[in-house]
Amino acid sequence: MSVLKEMFRNLLSKPFTILYPKEPVPIPDRFRGRVAIRDEKCIGCSKCSVVCSVQCISMVDSPKEIEFKDKILMRKKKPQLKLFRCIRCGLCERHCPTGAIYLKNELSDSGTDREVVVI
Repeated sequence: MSVLKEMFRNLLSKPFTILYPKEPVPIPDRFRGRVAIRDEKCIGCSKCSVVCSVQCISMVDSPKEIEFKDKILMRKKKPQLKLFRCIRCGLCERHCPTGAIYLKNELSDSGTDREVVVI
């Protein structure tokens, strides 16, 4: 008898699943998603590439003048990230002194090409 009660209760209730293409997936506030780099903030200190545990961040040549703490610095290199090798641990974001590299609060793409980069 209790099985019939549960069946009728479930038939009349709202489903627990999300109809994904029609409804957006709720993303938590502290979600570590897509990696992004603000080129105008990067001073080229290479701390992000040093602390990267999977070594997916490399420094590439990119000379540019950057303003940092009321000083003009000449940046020699900037980070280049291999997107699909990244495990999104957040170490690069935590160690970046200017906040140039960060993890967005959105879902990241997927793929099989390990050479796709974020510049």
